[in-house]
Amino acid sequence: MDSKIIHAACMGAAVTVIATGVAIIKQERNRIYIPREPRTKAIAQREFYIDSILNRGDRHCVEQIRMKPVILYRLCDVLTSRDLLRSTQNVSIREQVIVFLQIVGQNKRFCFISGIYYRSIETIHRYFRIVLKADLKLYEHLIKDPEDTVPAEIMNNRKFYPYFKV
Repeated sequence: MDSKIIHAACMGAAVTVIATGVAIIKQERNRIYIPREPRTKAIAQREFYIDSILNRGDRHCVEQIRMKPVILYRLCDVLTSRDLLRSTQNVSIREQVIVFLQIVGQNKRFCFISGIYYRSIETIHRYFRIVLKADLKLYEHLIKDPEDTVPAEIMNNRKFYPYFKV
């Protein structure tokens, strides 16, 4: 008698599992799937945002990236000519530099910038580091070591003597 009760309980459990599986499969078949569409508007919106920074006037550009558009284009040319930065398939040099300048100049967070440019935080971080390394390599070309000679007007003036001893 005990084996009949155990057998009946097992059969009941098996039927319940099978019925539940059939119900789940039936529900999945009737589910409406929404196909994912590519974010083609994101590319246009990103370009529109970059153009709005650069073409709205020098004052607005300085407020956003702390430099005028002419200087930005010159910086991009220098970084390109010295082979420190390259455009990739997805991110232009101009966008890389603007993102870097917004993070540094306005203390914006990666997650805020990623929302503006429709990029992942990882992508923003990667290009931030690439531009940072490129900017640091410009040090060799832009900053000169001080000369050993002290100009005569500083050397002979007692006002500067305590600070510029020879």
